[in-house]
Amino acid sequence: MRRTKAESEQTRQQILKAARREFAARGVTRTTFQDIAAAAGVTRGAVYWHFASKRELFQTMREQVSLPLFDRAELPGADGPDPLLAIERFLHDVVARMESDRETRQTFDILSLKCEYVGEFRPELGRHLRRCRELQAKLATVYRRARRLGVTRADVSAESAALGTCVFITGLVRLWLMDGGGAVLRPYAGELIAAHIAALRSARRGAGARAASTASTPPTPGASGQTR
Repeated sequence: MRRTKAESEQTRQQILKAARREFAARGVTRTTFQDIAAAAGVTRGAVYWHFASKRELFQTMREQVSLPLFDRAELPGADGPDPLLAIERFLHDVVARMESDRETRQTFDILSLKCEYVGEFRPELGRHLRRCRELQAKLATVYRRARRLGVTRADVSAESAALGTCVFITGLVRLWLMDGGGAVLRPYAGELIAAHIAALRSARRGAGARAASTASTPPTPGASGQTR
């Protein structure tokens, strides 16, 4: 019987949801189309009908979620009197999004811990690095403004500060995902973010900014020692 366009799209979405679950549970390399078909309740032929290869399926799954670290690096307040507060809020938002949104958390987990970037997936590593460079460029623009305003230390360039923040947040995300039980890092994520920003501040702007940050930045989920 001929399937309607709506039914075909429904099957496609079932396959994508199943792929996300299977990649997260088994790892990308060990997951087969048969595993995904069984999890989605369809035939393997149906998976091949919608996706010619595992990499195509992986890319589509990845693009379904807007990751705050790479796809949606919003920095509201960056044009205010203290641009560093905008970066601090952004870092808190990345952790909060992982905590509250299951699909975001699963996707970060797959990209960071469950995929080997070799063979057909090696080009994905290049895509990942390009997005990191884009984030670095956005952060550098904010850090340059912060330096002009005298908010950051004079001995730290905007470019090195931006790279340092990229390294910090990607490492934090990876360790946060590894710390599923919340015994190592999750309770201290907010404290670590505050310390990262404080280390970049000029001494004369530090005290006032810390008070403003405490008042304006919501606590990072898990910072009190409670995790989900």
